[in-house]
Amino acid sequence: MNSMMIEEKYLTPLNEATPPLFLGVSLGGKFLKIGVVDSTGRTISYFATPSESEHGPEVSTQQIARAISSALEKTGLTAKSITGAGFSFPGSMDPQTNKLHRPPNYPDWKGYPITERLTELTGLPAIRFSNNANASAYGEFWIGAGKEAQSLCLLELERGIGCGIIVEGREIAGANGYGGEYGHMIVDSSPGARWCNCRQQGHLEAYVSATGVARRTREMLEIGLHSSLQERVNSATPLYDIPRMVYEEAVKGDSLASEIIMETGRFLGLAIVTLVHTVDPACILIGGEMMFGGKGSEIGEKFLERARQEVRARAFSDLSANLNLDFAMLGSYASYIGAAGLAREETFLFSVVDEE
Repeated sequence: MNSMMIEEKYLTPLNEATPPLFLGVSLGGKFLKIGVVDSTGRTISYFATPSESEHGPEVSTQQIARAISSALEKTGLTAKSITGAGFSFPGSMDPQTNKLHRPPNYPDWKGYPITERLTELTGLPAIRFSNNANASAYGEFWIGAGKEAQSLCLLELERGIGCGIIVEGREIAGANGYGGEYGHMIVDSSPGARWCNCRQQGHLEAYVSATGVARRTREMLEIGLHSSLQERVNSATPLYDIPRMVYEEAVKGDSLASEIIMETGRFLGLAIVTLVHTVDPACILIGGEMMFGGKGSEIGEKFLERARQEVRARAFSDLSANLNLDFAMLGSYASYIGAAGLAREETFLFSVVDEE
């Protein structure tokens, strides 16, 4: 199995771990990530491999089960060594049936009992499900950029927009498992509003996701606006490569590329105003693949400051003054750490209930 390992210097030796141990599993569009995490959030072992999700739920689930066994064996552990396990997925689950809703990118997974099947194949304790955005949000809340906050929201800017909401240490999953589908809030109700991937108009994803940025960029170039992007972007350029090109040309000083990024920051700020007025979190973090260089980058900091400007101008002053709006820090590791953390949180919650 082709695996990519985290650097050893970032791992905590098993004999220095704080028990009990938890397992976090995260399935994404490209990679399957698995980590054994101790009770303080430190990673004991990490394992990543290209996912087989495109082959359907049963083939992919068997791959996950094999990868879990391999990850445990490499650390000298067994399923019995794990107190709780969490699994995160790019989709939602019906909390009444414990079966997946129809995931946007995996339509053939609809109705599949993923956590039940993984428990059968691995012998792990009951596996706690979350979507990837909520798991990543919990990871940031537990040991990341939001570890000092009692509540936070994480917006992941990728092909779509993921949103995870943590309030008082609890994930907001919703009555139907759709909590945090913030990418589908309406930011433009006009008849000419942009179309979202879900085939509705005016949704945030159509303006702020990587797909939305790519489409806006193409349209601007097609009407002949001057930009160095004209030499790089054409009808054959994959959509998901365009935001990176926009960032690279903005770094070089291209005015249109900078304009696209600042306009994206404006729309992001508008959406954050609604999120602040709805949830009133202590912290909102921006993560995902499209951060335009992220923290410490001149372009990334300008992008985030443009969003902050909208928040200061439109949100209640007490909310905007006290809000920590920043970039996430755990990157692609957040989802498996958060999945393990949610399993830990549920384990401890049930322990308290049992004692009562």
